[in-house]
Amino acid sequence: MKRLTDEQVGLVTRRARALSDGTRVRIIDVLARAEQPVGQIAAALDSHPSTISKHLQVLFHAGLVERRRSASTVIYSMADAEVLDWSLSHLYPADTSREVCRYTRTVFPSPFSLCPFPPCPF
Repeated sequence: MKRLTDEQVGLVTRRARALSDGTRVRIIDVLARAEQPVGQIAAALDSHPSTISKHLQVLFHAGLVERRRSASTVIYSMADAEVLDWSLSHLYPADTSREVCRYTRTVFPSPFSLCPFPPCPF
C-alpha cells in the first residue's frame, strides 16, 4: 500500500481544518456557483465583509480558493476544477439535477440549460 507523503498529509489537514467551520463551507457553496467579490459573498451569507474576508484568507491558504484583483476589488473563485468537483459532490451528493459548466465554472440547475456557451465546449 502506498503511504501518504508529509506534503500530502499537510494538505489534507490544512483543507480539513479550513472546512471545519460552517461559514467557510457556506462560502464554498457560494463560490461553487460563480466567482464573486467579498461584498457579494458577505451579502449572500448575511454577514460582514470583514468576517468573510478572514474566512476567505483561511480558505485561500488551504488552497481551496483563488483570488484575483480587478481594480480595487478582490474577486474569489474555486481553486480549480478538481476542488470544485469535490466540493459539489460533498455539498450536493444526491442532487443530480445540477451541472457545472467547465468553461465558466458556474453551477446550473439542470444540464447546461442556462449555459451562455451552448453547446458547451467542456
